[in-house]
Amino acid sequence: MDEKPLKSVFFHFRFKFLAITTIAFLLYVILSSSAEFDQFASTLQFKLMGPFFICAGIFYLIFRKFPIKCPNCYKLVSTRKNWHCPNCDQMQGKDRFLMDKCIHCRQMLSTSFCDHCKEEFRL
Repeated sequence: MDEKPLKSVFFHFRFKFLAITTIAFLLYVILSSSAEFDQFASTLQFKLMGPFFICAGIFYLIFRKFPIKCPNCYKLVSTRKNWHCPNCDQMQGKDRFLMDKCIHCRQMLSTSFCDHCKEEFRL
């Protein structure tokens, strides 16, 4: 009767954190800008926008490929595999990242299974 909640690896938190920091940086740039765009284009905040977005894009690509540890057996689990969608009950047909949407129903995966201990955990 008392089911324990699934352990989580906070996989989706990586991307939420990246999105929040990007939005916070944009708000900082917008709110600290000058009244005229010509003055704003010569500020340090404007010059930092390009490198920041390049770094954010690189971190996005790195975060989705970085392996995660199973919260049950603490072994590395690949973030790219042929996963089963619990919403539409179909396999993906090829190796896809766990953070990608399902090919068939376009839903994101919320749980996954460890390849080693076969236990389910939350992403």
